[in-house]
Amino acid sequence: MTQSEDTNKALVIDTFNTSSPEGVGGSSLLLQAVVEVMKARSASVDDTTGTRDFNAGQRFEGVALSDADLGGVHAITLEPQFTHPDRTVVYFHGGGYVSGSPPDRYLPLAAAVALAANARVHAVDYRLAPETPFPGAFDDCLAAYRWLIDDGVADPATLAVLGDSAGGNLAVAVTVAARDEGLALPASVAVISPFADLTFSGASIDQRKEMDPYVTRALLETMAAAYVGDGPRNDPRCSAVFADLHGLPPLFIQVGENEILYDDATRIRDAALDAGVEVTFESWRYGIHDWPVYISAGIPESAIAIDHVAAFIRAHDVV
Repeated sequence: MTQSEDTNKALVIDTFNTSSPEGVGGSSLLLQAVVEVMKARSASVDDTTGTRDFNAGQRFEGVALSDADLGGVHAITLEPQFTHPDRTVVYFHGGGYVSGSPPDRYLPLAAAVALAANARVHAVDYRLAPETPFPGAFDDCLAAYRWLIDDGVADPATLAVLGDSAGGNLAVAVTVAARDEGLALPASVAVISPFADLTFSGASIDQRKEMDPYVTRALLETMAAAYVGDGPRNDPRCSAVFADLHGLPPLFIQVGENEILYDDATRIRDAALDAGVEVTFESWRYGIHDWPVYISAGIPESAIAIDHVAAFIRAHDVV
């Protein structure tokens, strides 16, 4: 595995090669092509409408999909068609709080996790900003988690919380809230490219801005303004880098080194390690923001990354 200078004291699974697919000297041609498309389209995704249009996606085949009601919160449930799921994953999608509901764009990722982890995945269809500002998305995701636990629908010993981008922040924030409420905690938490600091105080916002093919500070500012308005952006529910992470279950963090949000991931990692949480941290040399979501494009890095997420989830069932 290629470790960056920022792996610090994080636990690293050394059988995972995060530099590139096997046999490829650099990033794959498919990933390079996606980067070029994103660069070409980046000028059109600097507002809420453009972001929603960009995130209009297609569904992944090979799983059964159904609508679900998680305590009054709509979700899409995905299950492998030919096996009985061994575990449950509650999944909070990305989209900067302004896009992704309904979560069609993110269903390929959720479906791939369902297959790779042999899991029943609930993709929570939380309300979006600006129509529903903070803490609407957080409240919906916490309500869905609470219902899964309180109604006995999911066994905490085989339950994982997963989130990408804004959903990565929600995954951490909801788990912290569950701890504070005295709810049973999941067996593990996994986050991909977390968007977890609406104050934009991480150094990578400036240091890596030329490396990121899609995400810009202007785009992030638009999303933050839509979600929190004039409210405090350092609230741990919307900026998990400021959360107290003590007592959390094992945490998996996956981030690309070409992300301006890179420091959101490393700061969550460091806060978790300081709180005594078991952390597995993956820093992908050629990763772009939320690259596993492009699994339906056949990108090797997306498939490998999802395999890593699924392996972590499978390995951390409490039995």
